[in-house]
Amino acid sequence: VSSFALLQADLSARRGDRFVYYVFDLMRLNGEDLRREPLVERKQALAELLGDQPEDSALRFSDHFHEPGKIMLQHVCRMGLEGVVSKRADAPYRSGRGLTWVKSKCTLRQEFVIGGYLPSEKTGRGLRSLLVGYHERGKLHYAGRVGTGFSGKMATDLKKKLDGLTARTSPFSAAVPKGKGLVWVKPQLVGEVEFRSWTADRIIRHASFQGLREDKPAEEVVQEKPKRASGKGESDAGGGTATPKAASAGVARTSVKLSHPDKLLWPDEKVSKLDLLDHYALVWPRMEQFVVNRPLSLVRAPDGIGGQRFFQKHASPGMSDKIARMKDPTDGEEILFIKDFDGLAALVQYGVVEVHIWGSTVDELEKPDQIIFDLDPDEGVDVKAVREAALDIHKQLDELSLPNLVKTSGGKGYHVLVPLKPSADWDEVKDFAHDFARALEQAAPDRYTATLSKKARTGKIFVDYLRNGRGSTTVAPYSSRAKKGATVSMPVTWPELEKGLAPNAFPLGDSTTLKQLGEANPWKDFFKLGKPLKRG
Repeated sequence: VSSFALLQADLSARRGDRFVYYVFDLMRLNGEDLRREPLVERKQALAELLGDQPEDSALRFSDHFHEPGKIMLQHVCRMGLEGVVSKRADAPYRSGRGLTWVKSKCTLRQEFVIGGYLPSEKTGRGLRSLLVGYHERGKLHYAGRVGTGFSGKMATDLKKKLDGLTARTSPFSAAVPKGKGLVWVKPQLVGEVEFRSWTADRIIRHASFQGLREDKPAEEVVQEKPKRASGKGESDAGGGTATPKAASAGVARTSVKLSHPDKLLWPDEKVSKLDLLDHYALVWPRMEQFVVNRPLSLVRAPDGIGGQRFFQKHASPGMSDKIARMKDPTDGEEILFIKDFDGLAALVQYGVVEVHIWGSTVDELEKPDQIIFDLDPDEGVDVKAVREAALDIHKQLDELSLPNLVKTSGGKGYHVLVPLKPSADWDEVKDFAHDFARALEQAAPDRYTATLSKKARTGKIFVDYLRNGRGSTTVAPYSSRAKKGATVSMPVTWPELEKGLAPNAFPLGDSTTLKQLGEANPWKDFFKLGKPLKRG
């Protein structure tokens, strides 16, 4: 995490061993001016120029995400980072201020001119607080006091500089609250300040000093005012509610209001109900095809995953009308399904922490459109063996000319799925899956078992084919898991798996997860790949 204060301290101490330089643009290459080229092409040229840097290199390529800014900012702020710079991917380079780059900050942060200080009442402590301001219409307006953020050495060094600039009168345009020992200074030094908010009379609250900005002329310091985006990119947030608006066409909208949006569903990871909804808003364009108009089972944890959990397959009183129902023709029970993102948002409001899906849709209830092999390792089986099992299944399915894809479970294993054109019934699909699992067991009885019993699974991987029965479910792609780490069941590629990807590699809202979602969608054509199941 970057730290302006530490950067300044190291510069003052003339040490450079801890610096990391992130390179994010390329103006010229081999004498060729690249400034007219689109940003994405300049960055591609930069990435090729830098190549693979060693891990201990001070030079790093600054990669980017192709995700909506609002959702990115929420995740970045939760990670304790400073903020996000959003850039027009097709923009040529232009120096100076413009509209092709937009800064979004997690906390308010800007430069202020130092116009005075209060010395510390304790001997040797240097400063108690700084009096700061900004220029407007030729005058220096008082913006408040900054009383935290000074290390002992920083405060001492800063006081020495200020003592060389003392003045007889206040540089501010209006009266300033007095303080014991107040010292006025010439308004020449600029400080970087982080603060919580502005008051109605334009005074900063909860301000913390971050360091001097010796590169910034004092006369250029003005009040920085947030700019609202216009048109379709505009967003809105209501107090105590969750109403994600589209920052781009890729973000889902919902009319569902969350009660207690800050309630922590994963207390240890500090992941709230609103965080979960934000995740689903981000992944909805990818997730929609797997959860809409498909029977669902739900894992609910209204008090968070540390409290009581419920596995729910049927409708119950008080359930939102955004969650649709239909009668199961075999027993008359009400099957649950959703029709749109409002339905998924209603599940979040209902305390659902895992969404499980049938292998068929409500329109073709008796004709599965997928086969799933859930690899469930016994305690003590290492993840490498589970990964090799997934790759083994991949190879066997390829030999049968059956398309197959893989996702992390978010737990200990992987899920290998085969998309189908709906034609075979439930019994045929389950029989095929059972036969396939038994064939694996017979070929490598020391590694695999197709038997559910605990005794049969000792030291082995259970190839769970039972999820292919009517009414059985599996966790949906992109669903969160009710597990430590607040992980997500993430669709990935086979080459990614071969490189050693862990089954719990993607925590909800983590930078690893966001980076994965910035890559091409590996399951975009899942159902287009489907073939009818033919028994040989």
